[in-house]
Amino acid sequence: MTRILQKGKWNMEQAGEVCFYLGLLLEILIVILDKSSWINPLEGQLFRVSFLFFALKVCMTKYSLREWGAILAAALIAGLCYLCSTRDEAVRIAVFVVSMKGIDHKKAMKTVFWCTIAGMAVLAGLAFLGVLGEVYDAGAGYGFKEGTRRLCLGVGNSNALACMIWALMTLGIYLYHERMKLRHYGALLVLCALTYLATVTRTALLVMLATVLAAAVMQYCRRLREAAGVYVCGILAILAGVAFSVYAAYISDWYDFLPGWVLKVDRLLTGRIVSIYAFENGGGVLENWKLFSDPDYVEYFDMGYVRLFFWYGIIPGICCVALLCLLVWACRKNRDYMGFVLVMSFAIYTVVEAHAVSVYLARNYVLLLLGAYWTGMLWMGKPREQEREAYWWRFWELFCGLAGASGRQQASGR
Repeated sequence: MTRILQKGKWNMEQAGEVCFYLGLLLEILIVILDKSSWINPLEGQLFRVSFLFFALKVCMTKYSLREWGAILAAALIAGLCYLCSTRDEAVRIAVFVVSMKGIDHKKAMKTVFWCTIAGMAVLAGLAFLGVLGEVYDAGAGYGFKEGTRRLCLGVGNSNALACMIWALMTLGIYLYHERMKLRHYGALLVLCALTYLATVTRTALLVMLATVLAAAVMQYCRRLREAAGVYVCGILAILAGVAFSVYAAYISDWYDFLPGWVLKVDRLLTGRIVSIYAFENGGGVLENWKLFSDPDYVEYFDMGYVRLFFWYGIIPGICCVALLCLLVWACRKNRDYMGFVLVMSFAIYTVVEAHAVSVYLARNYVLLLLGAYWTGMLWMGKPREQEREAYWWRFWELFCGLAGASGRQQASGR
């Protein structure tokens, strides 16, 4: 964006890029404000403004006929999701991902990475100064964590802090892995240990350790990162996580009605299976799921895929899982092995934690990767230079060009 302003010459694409980064910065600000103890009374209005910026970017971008077809399909599903559930996140996500065409996704990710770190540092400073938030949480927790004092650094609770450290660590590995040596991975293992000691969050510890080890193995084992079987196993792991989540939603009930082995698994997951049911209407249990969700489905629980299907519906949920699997294969196609690590880290963590399933776009870093690869991963056909592209107001010309090409092919055939 600085490069554009310095040139002093504007065209449609450059203006669109400025709109994109304004929307992205606003989304990051919304995330930081949400993590603070301050209640943001303007959150809904800020979401509308960021959506407007991303929509302007879409209007200022050329797309091919096949890309416009994918955009219309996404708009149809997201629109139905909004009309049935009144949740606008699906529409906002679709516009955000589509708007990333022509954007350098690594530069966008670096913007998210450094701005989020700066925001978290400000919250920690305000907590230490006693201006806003607490340095330690109030001792709330499950099981052995109950009553213990855990670090939160102004973000509300220690689990939220651990989630942010994991997410930023994963994004940092993706952005800077080419510079990393074994000593850097060793330092990240120390970060994992310190995060656990400060927050006593086992789930975050396990996912952080798995992410660091997977990243190191993929970086130093070329044969492994080029093997198609690794990516197939990643897709199967995602599907297994979704299947487990569906079963958890099916079996969830009060403690007295759960089988013994499910209770043991639930204790390992710190009550996450039971918490699905713990509402008057049964919460996110499987029998409450609908093809497209319901305005009354507003309950919060930790299991991310269960929340995805409950909040937005079975059809949007299946579409999201399918896109996630396609994104894994797109990482292989684009030789983005560290992108694969990022996707898998988020995918596995989402089984037990709904950090990525929320109204806040700037804390789900998979969306940025999806925005980078969405045209290729949906098999958009010919290379971009061989396909005609047009702005939305010249959309009809693409149809005319398609009809003309079809007519010429028929004439040559005769």
